[in-house]
Amino acid sequence: MPFFRGLTKKKLFPSASAEKRKKEYDCYLQNGSCVLEEFLALCDGNCRIPIRYFTAIEIDRAIKHTKSKMELSNVYMVTGSLDNRLVLVRFNNCEFNNIHRDIAITAQMSHLKNVLRLVGCCLEFEEPVMVYEYVEGISLSDLLFKKGNINKKSSLSWGNRLRISNKVASAIVFLHTEFTTPIIHRDLKAQNVIIDEKSGVAKIVDFSLSISLPPGELEVQD
Repeated sequence: MPFFRGLTKKKLFPSASAEKRKKEYDCYLQNGSCVLEEFLALCDGNCRIPIRYFTAIEIDRAIKHTKSKMELSNVYMVTGSLDNRLVLVRFNNCEFNNIHRDIAITAQMSHLKNVLRLVGCCLEFEEPVMVYEYVEGISLSDLLFKKGNINKKSSLSWGNRLRISNKVASAIVFLHTEFTTPIIHRDLKAQNVIIDEKSGVAKIVDFSLSISLPPGELEVQD
């Protein structure tokens, strides 16, 4: 399975303590197994987009001097630098989210304009870390309700709201129709949509609560 080849050869860094290396390696094995399981369930081993693997040291270095932070629904993102380019590094705030499934689904949808593109992930932390393309963005929730003052009128016109809704819906249609079994997002809300402040493009982030529709069923129950 070439899409997972990058995750099978881990380098151990001599600068780290033996105890830390062991913990990172244990997390790597456990998370790698979970991500692989999600990939296999999602697309029968025939995955569209490979993902890149980053080490914990690379992530730590990438965000060492960061000052930018974006709060979303159950996650937060910080700006980092990897391979001399800016990226968004995502950390999970909710233990109930299935981040392994999020990695698998996002990797398969990253070619879509209205999904925040996944660059890679790090499996050496207890909760995997996801690395995305960099956008100068704001959550749709903050844009609608003016963060810090929900009574302040939004500057987002109704025309733009309709355009954003249509674009987000097109990505959800892909989720429902282009996988082996339809996938239901279950957590689509303004906090999980980022608006690129330069282009105005809406990008969905966070598929961690998504679930496949059981064969023969038209709906799923929480």
